[in-house]
Amino acid sequence: MKKSFSSIMIIIGTVIGSGFASGKEVAVFFSRFGRISYFFIVLSFFIFFGLIYFFLSQGNKSLSKLVQSKIFSLLCLFVSLIFTSSMFAGTLNVLPSSNILRILLMTIILFVCVIVARKGIKSLGYINGALIPMTIFCMAFVLLTNLEELSFPNFNQNAFAGLLFTVLYAVLNFSISGVVIAKSGEQLTKKQKTFVSFVASFLLSSFLMLTNVILLSNPEAIRQDMPLVYISSGVANLFVSFVIFSGCITTLFSLVWTSRLALKRFGVSLNLSIVISVFLPLLLSMLGFGSIVSYLYPLASIVGIGILLLLFTFPVKNH
Repeated sequence: MKKSFSSIMIIIGTVIGSGFASGKEVAVFFSRFGRISYFFIVLSFFIFFGLIYFFLSQGNKSLSKLVQSKIFSLLCLFVSLIFTSSMFAGTLNVLPSSNILRILLMTIILFVCVIVARKGIKSLGYINGALIPMTIFCMAFVLLTNLEELSFPNFNQNAFAGLLFTVLYAVLNFSISGVVIAKSGEQLTKKQKTFVSFVASFLLSSFLMLTNVILLSNPEAIRQDMPLVYISSGVANLFVSFVIFSGCITTLFSLVWTSRLALKRFGVSLNLSIVISVFLPLLLSMLGFGSIVSYLYPLASIVGIGILLLLFTFPVKNH
């Protein structure tokens, strides 16, 4: 049970980054398609389940492909750096206004990033096991506080495009986090892998659905950089800030480790890997959170399709 819990927390912590926690990903990939988005989110549950189970079951093969293929490593690195820059941008958006506190917190975050790059998946298990349960509770509170009656607006968007964006969303999240998921499932039995896949998929799709209900009831929020922050007030606003902060740093740590693993394939030294994995995305985050999610995420999704194709088709050499 402890291993299953740790794996679920790692999976959710890898996916529930700033875009997910703030509602921006839901707005871009689902809510903009209006009432049909409810169907697409139900469909996403089955896609999530299939992808998570695949990575948990094919963990060793997935990791072997990352180690063996320079193309695969390069694609993973490209997508990981985009995500990492988004996590930094989202974190900066919710830090306190005090410059001293901002500098202190960012210093701590950068320090932990370096530790994760050096220590790997075991450190992620400890961090996510502590933070993600609190994050799930706070996010549930925010969503239930803002929940209104079901709304079924029709935005006259192409249904086929919505289906495509649903697939792209799943690819976006799991093409790169698959490496971390694969590593977390190495010690699980087949029954545990099925259980972990179901619980993680159910929690993620439930949060997507609740967020979608809220956004469709407040269509003006869909255009905001952080829709749930825009809608929330009072205690809910404090909670959503914590959710975004926690989601950012847990996903950030997973991505730093993934980038470090990809760079290892090219013989990059540990210190240079840390600079590329941590400080380059920090610089890219200056583009702004909204711009990264709106323009770079769809590009990362397309690259993610290439990553998944390589995972399914690239032969693993025997050693």
